[in-house]
Amino acid sequence: MESNLITAIIIFLLIIYVYYENQNLEITHYNIQSKRIPDAFDGARLVILADLHNNSYGKGNRKLIETITDINPDYILVAGDMIVSSEPNNFKVPFSLLAELAANYPIYYGLGNHEQRLVRDGSNRYNSYEEYRNNLMKLGVKFLENDCVTIAKEGEAIAITGLAIGMNYFKKLKQPEMTMAYIQKLVGIPKNKCYNILIAHNPVYFKFYTEWGADLIVSGHLHGGIIRLPGLGGIISPQYKFMPEYDAGIFEENDKIMLVSRGLGLHTIKLRINNRPELMVITLNREEKE
Repeated sequence: MESNLITAIIIFLLIIYVYYENQNLEITHYNIQSKRIPDAFDGARLVILADLHNNSYGKGNRKLIETITDINPDYILVAGDMIVSSEPNNFKVPFSLLAELAANYPIYYGLGNHEQRLVRDGSNRYNSYEEYRNNLMKLGVKFLENDCVTIAKEGEAIAITGLAIGMNYFKKLKQPEMTMAYIQKLVGIPKNKCYNILIAHNPVYFKFYTEWGADLIVSGHLHGGIIRLPGLGGIISPQYKFMPEYDAGIFEENDKIMLVSRGLGLHTIKLRINNRPELMVITLNREEKE
């Protein structure tokens, strides 16, 4: 009887802890330095929204909106999966959030695998997604489905590209090999005279993104590895890969940077252990040439 009570208490405390992990938003700040960042964009702040999955922080996402308002970013980048593809008629949460933010900030929306499932389905069942997207576009949100936008300021520019790779690259257990030629086929050649930011939901192909020419990649998808162990990082990816290499945080290759968000929400198995949801803030800093 006593052991049953102890077990029940442990389970109860674990439930409380998991709820805390799911709702206690963490703001992380990254300062990115590069000689390629134009003077006009020195100090520019970017907020990264990734993997919301219909999650809310307070009624109407007030906590999240107020947090972003306090940060007062210059741009908001969406790194995919604001929705849950198995809930094709439930876009109210991300729509309300982005509609309110779009009134104050430029938003550039890169697709995740959940959006891509609905874009590519083509059936009447998913007309609600098209309505979601079209209504956000009317409010000024720029959807980047293998598209690039150039932001000009004081005669200088940066480029933001949204990469939407094929759904076979999100398969469980085994995915095809990536090539730079495949990325070029989707989005063309990067603008050499610009600092190039690539929104690429799946971070697994980091080396190919850098080979393509991205200076800064923003990703999500892996949810921080669900369970994070001190010194080891995330335990498992959505593709059921143990100890994924690019689980969360900052990664660097040949002076190219990738930032992987732990995400703002979860779906299906809503579990986070030592892995709080993350609102990522990036500050661009021009590094002077020697």
